[in-house]
Amino acid sequence: MKKSLRERSPLVYILVALIPYSKPNLLLAFKPGLFFRELEKVSRYKQSTLKVAYWRAQQQGLIEQQQNIIAITDKGRRKIMPFLAENLDGVGELMVIFDIPEGLKSKRQKFRQILKEWQFAQIQKSVWATKKDYRQELIELIKELDIGDYVQLYESFRHFPE
Repeated sequence: MKKSLRERSPLVYILVALIPYSKPNLLLAFKPGLFFRELEKVSRYKQSTLKVAYWRAQQQGLIEQQQNIIAITDKGRRKIMPFLAENLDGVGELMVIFDIPEGLKSKRQKFRQILKEWQFAQIQKSVWATKKDYRQELIELIKELDIGDYVQLYESFRHFPE
């Protein structure tokens, strides 16, 4: 079973720092030494630990480097979504209902795995819910996996039990 990311793991600090146009991202591009020193102060992890996390992120395809530009990949962005998503306004929940055919089993498994990583609660086998606002990310994921004909996305309110 895959190990889930802890909120304050070195990998999370690295990935969040690589969000485009953020101050840490620009530091990494132009002053890598300063990037790791600043991240060490914020995260309280040693520079060596952060450098290993950076290297692992590259190996896992979570970040990529093209020339002098270092960017977080879609896979990396999905990995840190639980730490970036805001709560939905009010008491609503985001609900995903899907019925993906057996012929697309690998896509269904990948979709479920991402819902788990994003900390959705499984209500039934193909019904998942969360209080976080993943609307835009889910729409992008559904388009990427080409499963739009099989997935429905709702914002809902629970009446019972409260």
